[in-house]
Amino acid sequence: MELIAKILVTLVAVATAIGPMFADFNKTHATNPLWTPHARFHVVWQVLTQAGVAGFIFYILWVAEFDGHVLLAALMNFNWGLTFFLTLFNMNRFEGTLSDVNGIPPFKFSIGGQIRKVDTNLFGATILMSLNTIATILLLQ
Repeated sequence: MELIAKILVTLVAVATAIGPMFADFNKTHATNPLWTPHARFHVVWQVLTQAGVAGFIFYILWVAEFDGHVLLAALMNFNWGLTFFLTLFNMNRFEGTLSDVNGIPPFKFSIGGQIRKVDTNLFGATILMSLNTIATILLLQ
């Protein structure tokens, strides 16, 4: 079970390190002429910070050897999800949105013959935190 948990935690860490680089280091975010230079600075900083945290998670998972090291790595992955959902639930306080008009379009699903749209950030965060939760449950058994 621990190996499965390590693989799941690794997948989440990889996704939270690399995914934002593809999503944010382009004209929709980091080089978006509609954003203020300071906002562009912060998005690059945020993405690089998360990549550094993911690197530390890899180290804890696959190099470090101490009691609870895999659980610690899984708990560190939850920081990304927790801060995402805290930000999501507080968007009205700072007039935030999940996406921009020139951003990544939402996923479209056909459910019961109707097209449903789901924001890519929300979809990804939900999937990743679900995988991390499964890994944590496996570790606690």
